[in-house]
Amino acid sequence: MDADNQHATLKLAWFSGVLDGEGSFMIIRNFRNGKPRYGYRISLANTNQLIINESKEILDFLDIKYCNYIQDRRDNGLKRKMTYLIHITNRNGIIKLLKFVIPYLIGKRKQAELLDDFLKDWKNADKEYAYNLFKKLNERTPRRLREPSETIRQTKF
Repeated sequence: MDADNQHATLKLAWFSGVLDGEGSFMIIRNFRNGKPRYGYRISLANTNQLIINESKEILDFLDIKYCNYIQDRRDNGLKRKMTYLIHITNRNGIIKLLKFVIPYLIGKRKQAELLDDFLKDWKNADKEYAYNLFKKLNERTPRRLREPSETIRQTKF
């Protein structure tokens, strides 16, 4: 493997790690005139603009279209940073990206593989089933409340 291929592989592995930690793989449902409509998206959000810029360079290199947003929630009384977002909503772009990142994903591999499966046969897919499956996969696990001292005692170093 030459240096250019190694560099490209490292960038894809890095980007996959960013998606694994800060990204979202989703099937979305909304309603229009009382009827459900389904969509899909890969999103990445981060407050570090350097991470977003590097991610955009990788997407540009792969020729994958995306939308870029800035979310400013600094004036709502909380100490928050500016958030930078990337949304990929193009079906072929998502399929192309998934081919590159799935081998490196750990935490969100199942979501990525399912999204890939559904998008490859989107026309015939059971979209309500897909939506509910993603909803279940993306549920947050509630944290148990503990006393701080109990948490420290149970932690093994």
